Amino acid sequence: MTGTFTGGTTRGIGVSAGDRSVSRMTVILGGTAWSVAALQYAIVQVVVAAAWHHPPYSWLGNYISDLGNTACGPFKVPHGTPSYVCSPSHSAMNASFIIAGILTIAGAVWLRHFWPRSRGTTVALVLWVITGLGKIVVGLVPENTNIDLHLLAAFNVSVGCVAILLLSMPARQPNRAVGVTGIVLAVVGLAATALSTAAEFASSSSLDLGLRAGGMERVADYPGSLWILMIGIIAVLSAGTRAGHHAATSSR
Repeated sequence: MTGTFTGGTTRGIGVSAGDRSVSRMTVILGGTAWSVAALQYAIVQVVVAAAWHHPPYSWLGNYISDLGNTACGPFKVPHGTPSYVCSPSHSAMNASFIIAGILTIAGAVWLRHFWPRSRGTTVALVLWVITGLGKIVVGLVPENTNIDLHLLAAFNVSVGCVAILLLSMPARQPNRAVGVTGIVLAVVGLAATALSTAAEFASSSSLDLGLRAGGMERVADYPGSLWILMIGIIAVLSAGTRAGHHAATSSR
């Protein structure tokens, strides 16, 4: 798995040695896209939540999608518990969902040569495109407009976790830290998704481990964002490291 863009802490993550024609700029663009996708998603949530008053937004009691709800009043997902929802800056949150989806897809396409060529890699990158499409639909179809379609699109979270597993398991040998981190994040995300879903259908608070609906949803959703942020930074740094290596070699 060691390739063109290896070096320093990024050793073992990069395109195969035969892909010398791959543009470093493409890798930088892909890494930047994924990093921005994760960062803007986190920042916008904080900003939109801060605009929510009377009562304040609950990071444990409210879902992430509540921030994009376009109406004010009682709302509940199927099998869930009703809660009061009113997000004055819902447009910003829905735009963030859409931007995250677009950048997730763009990053997957730009970084397609960053991974070793294999069937698993191809499947994983397709899953990342599906994940991005899901995020776009979540933003275009707020929960209060079509809850069934919104929840279907929300499965992008578990799809992304499967993609992380497919890319992280082969990475354990060349770069154990990156591979193991990815596996842990994916497993946490999948387990939290299962517990969150089970808690809703069983109407059991014990299944959400005391984190409540919103807290458990975040345990399911945030690992994917952390992973693409990590990979995005690694991609940018590795491309820069390789560029520096070429410059040093050329100057000799």
